[in-house]
Amino acid sequence: MILTLEGTDYRLRPTFQAIMDIEERLGGIFGLAVKAADGDFGLKEMTVIIWATMEERQNFEQLGQLILQAGIARVSPVVRDLLTLCLVGLKPADDDTD
Repeated sequence: MILTLEGTDYRLRPTFQAIMDIEERLGGIFGLAVKAADGDFGLKEMTVIIWATMEERQNFEQLGQLILQAGIARVSPVVRDLLTLCLVGLKPADDDTD
């Protein structure tokens, strides 16, 4: 999955390590997915989820600023899709699609 922020493409993958990092900082993935489906998550959650799934991690605070500049409403569907992939699994074919 690709997220474009300020003209730069960032490849996002919900790897085992990414899920562990998300759960360590925010709690269980299932609960986060439910919150995301309800639209009940904010900049902190979005930043953690995107940061954790970045193939090449960026500075956390700078990433939060980029998300804020892009607009939370524009970035939130990407976060919901990432959480869905965490729940249903990432198949090898999914790894090549954006």
